[in-house]
Amino acid sequence: MVNSAMLNSASVHSARSDTAEDAMLERAHAAIIDEEQELSDRVVAHLAASRGSRPPPPRTGDDQALLTLRDEVAIARLEDIPALLAQMEQVAAIASHRGHGTADPVDPKSPYFAHLKLEEVGRGRRDVLIGKTTLIAPERDIRIVDWRHAPISQLYYRYDEGAAYDEQFGEREVEGRVLARRTVTIIDGALQRISAPQGTFVRRGDGRWRGIAARQASLAGGQGIAIRAEHMRGVLGAAGAAGAEQREDRHLPEIAALLDPRQFEVISHADSGLVVVQGGAGSGKTTIGVHRMAYLAYRSQHGGGERGRFTADKMLVIVGTPALRDYIAQLLAALGLGDVKVATFARWCLELRGRAFAWLKVATDEDTPIEVARMKTDPALIQLFEERSKALIGEGRTTARDALWLWADVLSDRVAMRRALLGKNGTGRLTAAQLERALDHTCEACPAVVEWSPEESHLDGEGDELAGADGLAEEVDDRARLDAEDDALLLRCYQLVCGPLPGPPGAPRSHGSTRRVPLVVEHLFVDEAQDLAAVDVCVLAAVVTEQKSITLAGDMAQRLHLDTGFASWDEVLAALQLEHTAVEPLKIAYRCTREVLQFAREVLGPLADPDEPHAPRSGAPIELYQFPTTGAAAAFLGDALRPLFVREPRATIALLARYPEQADAFYDALKVAEVPNLRRVRDYDFAFRPGVDVTEVRQVKGLEYDYVILVDVNASSYPENDEARYQLHIGATRAAHQLWVLTSGTPSRLLPARLLDDAN
Repeated sequence: MVNSAMLNSASVHSARSDTAEDAMLERAHAAIIDEEQELSDRVVAHLAASRGSRPPPPRTGDDQALLTLRDEVAIARLEDIPALLAQMEQVAAIASHRGHGTADPVDPKSPYFAHLKLEEVGRGRRDVLIGKTTLIAPERDIRIVDWRHAPISQLYYRYDEGAAYDEQFGEREVEGRVLARRTVTIIDGALQRISAPQGTFVRRGDGRWRGIAARQASLAGGQGIAIRAEHMRGVLGAAGAAGAEQREDRHLPEIAALLDPRQFEVISHADSGLVVVQGGAGSGKTTIGVHRMAYLAYRSQHGGGERGRFTADKMLVIVGTPALRDYIAQLLAALGLGDVKVATFARWCLELRGRAFAWLKVATDEDTPIEVARMKTDPALIQLFEERSKALIGEGRTTARDALWLWADVLSDRVAMRRALLGKNGTGRLTAAQLERALDHTCEACPAVVEWSPEESHLDGEGDELAGADGLAEEVDDRARLDAEDDALLLRCYQLVCGPLPGPPGAPRSHGSTRRVPLVVEHLFVDEAQDLAAVDVCVLAAVVTEQKSITLAGDMAQRLHLDTGFASWDEVLAALQLEHTAVEPLKIAYRCTREVLQFAREVLGPLADPDEPHAPRSGAPIELYQFPTTGAAAAFLGDALRPLFVREPRATIALLARYPEQADAFYDALKVAEVPNLRRVRDYDFAFRPGVDVTEVRQVKGLEYDYVILVDVNASSYPENDEARYQLHIGATRAAHQLWVLTSGTPSRLLPARLLDDAN
């Protein structure tokens, strides 16, 4: 039995021990704060004295700056020489690029964001500060190095506090130990925050410091959550082996899990007619689309319906981005449909325009004025082109040149365009002034394109140039330019005047005709349809057989292009004049957790669907991390990502920026931090394998990852407008398991206030 006196004595001793340990901890924390405060005051004072004691040097080139640095090298301590040489290289590089000028000065309001205390073998201790610009002041024991260029900054990204290092800097091998590694926030010249392994300390409004609880920043438990192509493999194989008499709902177990009975009945039984699949991010729209194709192919092969109708060469998939194209191609290959053509709409249009108007070799302007883009994608144009084409057909005109003439005639007819777009049936997408500016553009470009085009005698019946034809214009009028939106309009004009679009090169000609066999498909699947214009969908629908077996999938909350005229499903479908079966919006979000879905809806704000979807899974909370600079944020990510791949080597991570320059900066920093499996995706060249894809939000449309990290979610990158809301929503909903949000400036006002409160 334990003696009560002994127990009381032990409790008192324990309390005293805890008090002593707390006091020691407080002294250690106070020492950190005092050290960082003294260092910050010294740097700020030096910068203030430097500005006040001498006027800024005249801009007489970089020679004087290089000479000054050379003189400092001559008297500097040996350990300072590499940083001085790096500063000289920076000045020389700027001079070679600009022809004159000096390196940007250190910002006295925020001179650095990190502090390293190093103990180097044979050289003793020294402090190195990490900032955006190099500054060496040996007389004040100040060394600030550029985090992007200075070799010594690599120690900050690669090593933790207490770690030994052994690096090669140029021709010099450096060994030592990191005694301290801290991130600091200096605002308006005042130290405000210190983050160290021992704790995080924040200056209060009264000037006193307080410690705050450090959150354990960890990405974990999400490996393999995001769908992979191999998840699709074998879905139909087992069912097919049992024979066609099996119940149809056993052929596609994934779809059975995603849809209610009515939705499954529509998808699995209808082999004709237009089916519209609406749903939020991660609700299974793409999965439904590819499985419907697999289902139709299976039935066609095993006697369910017209035998041989839905073969791979008779189906077409149209998507918005090359990344989604490659992703769906993998899914189809896993389902045994690897030969199905999958293309982006822009590429498909360009290819078909090249067939139908092979002689029309004029340049395409990718920077279409916004009012021109809105005019050329307005749904009201569909009826206008149809009405004008009837007169041409009545006159017996059926050549590709006549289709070109129809295109130019309509877009140059100011009276008809005003009546169609501004009249009682207009959509109201353009003001009268905007329409006039757009018509000024087309009234100049369209006639120039027609005038440049070769004479009809130099063309065969398909619009191809005849071999050996002469007399063609060798130089194109500068005004003869197409806009990206013109490809679909030209194809629609061809369909109205000449009939079906021509088949692929090498296809046989129709008997007794100079034209190739037309392009016809039995089934069309359009994913992310909300990014297409109504005329785009109209062109696509016209290549499908009379049964119109079409699947359209999309989500209005994931719009990348706001000027396509796709204002609503009802408006677009009315313009197409096609009977359709509208599947009730999918209400279950299978990809995202409840936390991610809630964040995404808050970001959308007034644009969010009033009917909130249901997320069956709960996951990690959304984390918001604020940093003074990109360099500090990248160091934080390096610390989080390296151990993640030890725990979860097959994890997929997307690090998403709004703009390419931001993605470049993070990629370069994470490369220095030696994050494994790091890839900079610049032009939709996704590898679809474990690792970190560093890219922009627009490139990951339709994809999903185990983890998503949104970087530089600042007010400048994501202002309060609809486009920024959609982009932030798209980026967030790529996450299947966990989402982090990082800011390195003033946070975007689109972020939920609760996250900002928690971060502070």
